[in-house]
This record gives sequence, C-alpha cells and structure tokens, in this order.
Amino acid sequence: MAAEFTTDLIENRLWLSEQNSKGLPTAGNGRGARKLGQQAVVVGAGIGGLAAAGALAQYFERVDILERDRLATSVASRSGTPQDRHPHGLLAGGLQALDQIFTGFKSDLAAAGAVPVSFAREVQFERPDVGVLPKRDFGISVLCATRPLIELVLRRRTEAVANITLRSASRVIGNVPAAGGAGASGVQFVNGSGRFETLDADLTVDASGRGEPTLTLLDALCWDRPQMTEIGVDISYATAVVEIPPDATTEWKAVLTLPDPPHLALHAIIVPMEDGHWIAAIADHSATAWIETWDALLEASRSLITPTVHNALRYAQPPEGIRHYRFPVSTWKHFERLPRLPRGVLPVADALCRFNPIHGQGMSSASLQARLLQDVLHRAADEPDPIAALQSGFMSEVASVLETPWTMSTSADLAFPQTRGERPDNFAEAREFEAALFRAAVADPVVHRAMIEVAHLLQPQSRLQEPDIVRRIQAASVVQAAA
Repeated sequence: MAAEFTTDLIENRLWLSEQNSKGLPTAGNGRGARKLGQQAVVVGAGIGGLAAAGALAQYFERVDILERDRLATSVASRSGTPQDRHPHGLLAGGLQALDQIFTGFKSDLAAAGAVPVSFAREVQFERPDVGVLPKRDFGISVLCATRPLIELVLRRRTEAVANITLRSASRVIGNVPAAGGAGASGVQFVNGSGRFETLDADLTVDASGRGEPTLTLLDALCWDRPQMTEIGVDISYATAVVEIPPDATTEWKAVLTLPDPPHLALHAIIVPMEDGHWIAAIADHSATAWIETWDALLEASRSLITPTVHNALRYAQPPEGIRHYRFPVSTWKHFERLPRLPRGVLPVADALCRFNPIHGQGMSSASLQARLLQDVLHRAADEPDPIAALQSGFMSEVASVLETPWTMSTSADLAFPQTRGERPDNFAEAREFEAALFRAAVADPVVHRAMIEVAHLLQPQSRLQEPDIVRRIQAASVVQAAA
C-alpha cells in the first residue's frame, strides 16, 4: 500500500543502490584525519543525527548513535517523527551537504526512486501578487521523496561506515556529569532489552529534537538555559497520498501555492514521491477544525489563490485516508549565545532550531549544520584542546547556517496578524522588499536565480542585498511603475 511506503519496487531499488555504492568512500574526505577522541555519541537517528555521525566518523575511533525508536529495515514511518507521513523536501543546499558528507548519497537516493525536479523549470510557484513565476532552467535540481525513504537511504549509508554503530530502541536517560562538574563524560540509556547502560564519550552530539539531554545537564550544573526566540504559527495541515493520474499535466512536476495574508490563510503543496504518487497537503494558519475527508480537502482546494491544485487533484483516485499534523511554534534555542557549553556536549538540528515544517527547511538546515560540523572538526583537530575548539568553533558559526532559513520562514509566518512573536522593527520594509523581489524575479532571470539559490540554501540571504541585485530590483520597479 502506497500510504505505508513499503513496496517491493522501492526495496529492490534500495538493494541495487547499495550494490552500486560498494567500494565508494562512505563518509566525507577525511581519510587519515587526526582523531579528536576515542568515542563520540550521537543522540537521535533523524537526518541531523545521521548526518552528524557521518561527519564525526573521520575524527573519532568510534561513533555510536542512540535512537529511541525501534527502526525498521524497510521504508516505514516511525513514532519519533510524527510528521514523516507528510510532505518533506531536501532543498538543493541540503542535498548537496549530504552528498559531501556521504559521497554518492545523491545517486543512492535517485536509485532508490526519488524523483528529480528542476527549479524553477518544473515547478509551478504561485504567489498572489505576481501570479505564476516563470519556469526557467537554472541547473538547480532536487530529489523528491518521502521522509521515510530519505531517512532509510541515509541510515544505510551511515551504517555502512565501519566505525559507526546505530543502536535502535535505546532511550537516553541523560548525560553523565563529568567528575568535577562543568561537562559530561558519557550518556546513560535504556537499551532494547530494558537494561541500563552507560557509554563513555569524549563528545556527545544532541540531535534529540527537543534538546532535553543538554538542557537537563545545564540544570544539573546550575547553569543558565539558553534564551529562546519563539514564533507561534499554530499551523495545521491535511495530507493525502494519491497516484499520479495518467492524464496529469506535463507543465509541472511540483506545485507551491502560497497564501494571501491577511486575507487567505490557506496554502498548498503537491510534490512527487517514489512509486508514481503525489503527496499533497493543504495548510491553514490558526485552523479550528481538521479537514477530515477527501471531499473536504478538494473543497478546501477551491479556496486557494489559483485552481491549479484543485484541477490536479479532482480526477485523482481518492486516497484511503487523510493525515493530519499540527505545529504550534517555531523555536530557536540560542545555545550560541551562552558564554560556554558544558564540556563535551554539542546540540544540533532541532535541538537548536525547530522550523515551521510547511516551509521544508528542517532537513536541509540539519544537513548544513552537519556539513559545518565537518569543517569545524577539520580545523579543531590541530588545536591543543580539540573538543573545546570544536564546541566554540561550531557555536560561533552555526547562526550563519540558521539565519537565512529562519528569517525566510518567520517573515512569511509573521505576515499573518494572528502569528505570535515579536516582529522586527523593519518588518514592514522587509515585506515591501520581498514583494519587489518577486516582481523583479518575474522580469529578470538574474534576480530569479539569486532568489532560488537563497531559497534552496545555496547562498546566504545577504546575496539578495548585493548591489547588483538591488539595482536590478529597483530597475524592475521603475519599469513596472511606468507601465
């Protein structure tokens, strides 16, 4: 059944992918790298934890990943990621980062059935103030697949690294405080047999999602917790998986239909997935009721800013059910602002920053953080105290990875009056600039490319403030005002 993501076709593709990747380097380019320690432990086997383990493997004799869920050997949802039955996307920057950590990951994912989509040539991008953006070919491609397939391909690549051990059904209790305080010496957990175990660790990477192991250790040391920035989005969405109709349009492979704040809070996405299906979702800000049925989802699609999604879905075979997910608040825990971290502990991915998932940035942000980790590990290896250098180096640079996706997503969310959170002093000006940017992107391929590169985390947001881009935006505004 497609809804469970467990077809024989996908399993065969995964097997072939594994055969094709044999003999290739399994993680990064760090052969012969100086080791930072004997043991690293990663808490959590999501995208962030797996990617981090790949980066760490070059610099520690042994890397253990502790995952609470009992992991399947096939493509299947898991309770630790309740949103994994909804649309996910690896942006081009995130896909690139994973391919740099695990050489050949991109080929493996494609071989497993992920669908290539070219931005912006094969994407119907709809925005209320400019209509449909031009379909231009910028040579930027992504691979669309379900979250369970992406995780499984990444998990198999991780487990293929000789010095990485993945322990599923291992529930972490907390960090073990180091003698004398000020740090952690390991991790205590309950294994799959229900027994308590302790792993000594020179470094523990907290990719647990909520960051509780790190926060609890701070409490135990009587250190301040990090400040938090919260944006209350209260978004809910309904998702359906349907077979792509035989007569589906060839004008696009994916659709992104934006809302029209403050008037219309609905937006929608259709992306292809493995095995000839679409995964489609309609999201609503501050919704009071679920979209419970296929007919209700089709009716809701009539209220979008264009009929594209409705026209694509109305002839599809109705799915077996509608899935639901609710996300209350985006959160950035500012560990990077703390004077120091407990020695030997490093929070990453959702433990640092949880994004509104409708914008599709979480997996890519986690992957880029792991790529940053790899770079910092390389530099720290030559320092007198490499663990301390790693912690301080990563924390001094991680904001540069988070700022672009955080600013883009929270700016879109704060456009709704009901969104909870502090709006920047220049928020109105920033919204005006964004509108001018999109208008210029319609007319100017150079601006359009820059916008796509930033959206896919291939370039920082500062790219859009470079003099040439600003001049082009201003020129387009003059032409449009005179028309």
